[in-house]
Amino acid sequence: MRPALAVTTTTTRRAKSSNCLLRQCFLELECNTNTRRTLLTSTALKTPTKPQLLPTLSFLVTRSYNSRPRKKTETNVYRQYQPRNINKFIDPEQMSQYFIKEKISKMDMFASLRSALYSFTMNDTAKTWQIYQLMIKHGVDHYLQPNHYGRILSIMKYSKTVPNMLSVLEHMKSHDKSPNAHHLSQVLFAMSRQGLVRAACDLIRVTTVACDRSTSPDRFYPTANHYDLLVVALKNNKTRDPAMLKYVTQLLIKAMDKQNAKLENTTISQLLSLLSKRGASQSLTVSFLKSLDRATKQDSTTTTHPYNVYIYTTLIAGFARKGDNKGAVSLFKEMQKQQVYPNIVTSTAIIDAHAVAGDFVAARLSLNLHVKKYNQLSSTIVTSLLINALRKNNMVEARRAVEYIQKLDTRHVDSKLRTAMIWLKSKENVEEAQKEFDDLQQQNEKLVNSVMANHLIVGYGKKGDKRKVYQSYTASTQLATDAEAKQRAKHHLAHALFQCRDVPAAMQVYASIKSADQGVADDITLAMVIQGLILNKEGVLAWRMFKTMLDDGIEPNLHAYSSMLKALGHSDSDLKKKKKHGEVDLEPMAMAAGIRHPNADYSKSPIPVTTEAHNLFRRLTGFQKPNVYTYTTLISCFAKHDITQATSIFDHMCANKTVQPTVETYTALLQGCAIFKKSELALRLFSHMNENRVEPNAVTWRYLLKSLLRSHVDKKSIDKVGDMARKSLDHKKPLKV
Repeated sequence: MRPALAVTTTTTRRAKSSNCLLRQCFLELECNTNTRRTLLTSTALKTPTKPQLLPTLSFLVTRSYNSRPRKKTETNVYRQYQPRNINKFIDPEQMSQYFIKEKISKMDMFASLRSALYSFTMNDTAKTWQIYQLMIKHGVDHYLQPNHYGRILSIMKYSKTVPNMLSVLEHMKSHDKSPNAHHLSQVLFAMSRQGLVRAACDLIRVTTVACDRSTSPDRFYPTANHYDLLVVALKNNKTRDPAMLKYVTQLLIKAMDKQNAKLENTTISQLLSLLSKRGASQSLTVSFLKSLDRATKQDSTTTTHPYNVYIYTTLIAGFARKGDNKGAVSLFKEMQKQQVYPNIVTSTAIIDAHAVAGDFVAARLSLNLHVKKYNQLSSTIVTSLLINALRKNNMVEARRAVEYIQKLDTRHVDSKLRTAMIWLKSKENVEEAQKEFDDLQQQNEKLVNSVMANHLIVGYGKKGDKRKVYQSYTASTQLATDAEAKQRAKHHLAHALFQCRDVPAAMQVYASIKSADQGVADDITLAMVIQGLILNKEGVLAWRMFKTMLDDGIEPNLHAYSSMLKALGHSDSDLKKKKKHGEVDLEPMAMAAGIRHPNADYSKSPIPVTTEAHNLFRRLTGFQKPNVYTYTTLISCFAKHDITQATSIFDHMCANKTVQPTVETYTALLQGCAIFKKSELALRLFSHMNENRVEPNAVTWRYLLKSLLRSHVDKKSIDKVGDMARKSLDHKKPLKV
């Protein structure tokens, strides 16, 4: 409030303008100004008399004297560490030493340290933490308010200081200042950048439990932003632990069911993408989607369907990776029913689902609809068709995919499609693939990669050209961009050397792979070595290696099991061939590769090979789902020794509706019928084969006729079956390409 002005009269009437004190002051000021002007223009300027200062209007001064700038004559070092003078170049340690020396008050210390905290840039984590530690050292941290803690955490979140950030939260609680949602977001952001998903789960779980137990009005449950940061942490986690993926999903399900948490669309999309890419169980995905539906129905503000086009596309892509084209199509129809319009990526996922499932007719039909609707053909779609055809060894569909490549613009042909083309040519004619590889390398070194060279290694290995195998391996190592790519090239080299029948060289390569992997090779490499040993009639060494794997705690994959079942099924014939061609001493290579169990030999074991095979199959079904090749291999093993046991395995296979018998399965059983003279069983199996519309080949007919002949069936019946066989084989026509 302005101070009252003194007046010369006590009357209640308004003072005249001539008696106004303010007017008198200004008149006096003007008079003094004129006097100064006269002094400056007169000879009196040469006198030592100093000019008079203007009078101070004390009633117009609003700033207190204690906040005015200090005079030059004053010498106070504290001026440098006053809050207004602190900048980002200040040395916190020197400031701390001065505080101790001059015994500055606690409040002044806090004011200066707080100014220093806000003067630093957002990436200066070290100085921020130093200032916070000085506050604790000088005992002024209890002056910090929630906004100050937020500033500290917002700077520290960009570096790897999550333990320090958690200690800041604990200090807040010790000073009776509860962390809020903003503080929690800063810590979770730091965890998400570093992929610390386990720590993020613990923080969210502790926050939820504390909110359940508290009655404070400031309590809060984790928000949608917090759960989004949790999923980002899971995405950035390098371990890719399926147990952690399941735990995070269950945490989100619990949040939606109990706390009615509303997740953002980006959170839902990212989690569904992780569930599909990392092979999570279908029941877990369904549980998450059901909780999402319930949470959406309870939200009265939401009127639209909870799934957008990105979420639907992510789910369809998940079905595509598993080869479930029926699930993908049904989801696509549900998407259209909910009036969520698909985009180009959705259409691409549908085509990929058909290609992975092996339904190339449906894939081409969807591709034609895609081109008709969007008037474009992407290299991603063509690459999917070509790669999946090659994986299923369907060369007819692979050549049809090449026809689509010719319609593509050369600018749209990417590295992945070029690699697939090299793969196709290496399967058909490895020399043509080598020529294509050399032409691309001459055009531009960046057009070729180590994966192309690996395909050449495999191609020359099947051809048996060991010199070209080593040349391709050298090219692959030169093009490899990291250590993992070099190890992958060694894997293909060992496989090619097995194909070239050079077992000692292949085992040396395997020993180098194992030493580079710190003594432990992966299950894929081990399965490849077991398969290569069995290919070269070294079943006993493969059996020793299989037992060594189990001792080392490595569970063999399906290919390793199938290879061992094949070795047990052909143990007698392999032993005869090995004696005929001579033996090679592989014990030094086995010791170098770390293969133990020198006395393990199933050919000399008192336990029958059928018992060993049956034990293997029982162990296999406890860990993996056997495929048609595994069933056929096991049936082939038993058919030569126990046809009754082989038939029971066949019944078990037919009961498993996901696995359908092939012509090789029926042929193995008919071979057993011929060995054990079971003509009635052979005819029942042949009838079952016709019901399942499996077309017999020449070997199938031969074993069927052989079983009838050895069972002494009447000649007319045999001739009748013979006529059927000749007509069937004569009417077979080769597929048109």
